[in-house]
Amino acid sequence: MHGNARPLSLGDPMEPFSHGTATLHAFPMLGRTESPLDGWRAAYERLQQIANLPDGWDGENGAAPEGHTVIFVAQEIASLQADGLPAPTLNPSADGAIYAEWHMHGFDIEVIFDAPYEITALIEDAREEISRFEDRDPMMEEARKALLALAGREQTGRPVR
Repeated sequence: MHGNARPLSLGDPMEPFSHGTATLHAFPMLGRTESPLDGWRAAYERLQQIANLPDGWDGENGAAPEGHTVIFVAQEIASLQADGLPAPTLNPSADGAIYAEWHMHGFDIEVIFDAPYEITALIEDAREEISRFEDRDPMMEEARKALLALAGREQTGRPVR
């Protein structure tokens, strides 16, 4: 956090999903230890932690992410959630960037948010169904293609090689 800035609050983006239904309780998803909403809740909680990091958070010269970058990341991941895509693991970088990562079902997808619209995507698919990509992706077009493919694999339950 820079200067005397107040801690950034993202509110509770999960609030619209907090009211369960009897159907969901009567027919729980079998074979899953965590619901997709649990993954999204963890992602938003982690982003809240990242938003409140001070400069030097890593015990050295780790830069706190800029508030406008945190808000942009919150908007982008909310868009991914609305599209039904899997939740990322979020991590801060010592240079102030925020990493969103997905490592599952043969995919390694990393989206690096340096600032709003300053996004780099790193995409590798062990099945080689999606071309390897490592470049700027300011509108997340390549990342979304890979995440859609990942979501498809997650739904089909095909074994990962």
